[in-house]
Amino acid sequence: SYHSFSHYNIFFCQDIQPLQHRLCKKPQVCVMKQLSKKQLLKLCIIFPILVSLLSRLLTPRMDEVFRQLNKPPFVPATWIFSVVWLILDILLGLSLYTLLTSDITEQEKKQGIKLFLAVSFFLFFWPIIFFEYGLVFFSFVWILALNLLNALMFYVFRKYSKKSALLLIPYIIWCLFAALLNLGFLIVN
Repeated sequence: SYHSFSHYNIFFCQDIQPLQHRLCKKPQVCVMKQLSKKQLLKLCIIFPILVSLLSRLLTPRMDEVFRQLNKPPFVPATWIFSVVWLILDILLGLSLYTLLTSDITEQEKKQGIKLFLAVSFFLFFWPIIFFEYGLVFFSFVWILALNLLNALMFYVFRKYSKKSALLLIPYIIWCLFAALLNLGFLIVN
């Protein structure tokens, strides 16, 4: 049966086996788990934090590589990155939560989730590309693509929920600064 996000439903879908498919008109079986607003808020905030933590765990050489690189003159102190990213991860989660609890259609919410996940994918891999593989030029191209996705996410979120889009502004500004930093590292190394 058809379900919507009206009660903050999260869907887990799997394909039906070929034999069952002949017996069933629907190509997928959807198992729905209802979340309260509080549970949804926790999930939305925890997800980007976990993405950052996992990316950090998969980048064990980050501190060593950062110390060894020639730095552009506008690089902030190292501790600032962790503090800023924690705040930005929380804002990203709040933005997604605000979008999902807005009075918009299921399709619009799904579009927002897809963009959010795409952005999360790019955020996850940037430090790995830059620090673990030392691909400074490719990481610059990667972060430019991330910034394009950020612009698209801002546009879509703003179309559906202005409050949700406003919560993205500090994150977008930081990612633009991160692209400038990446370019600076590319130039001086």
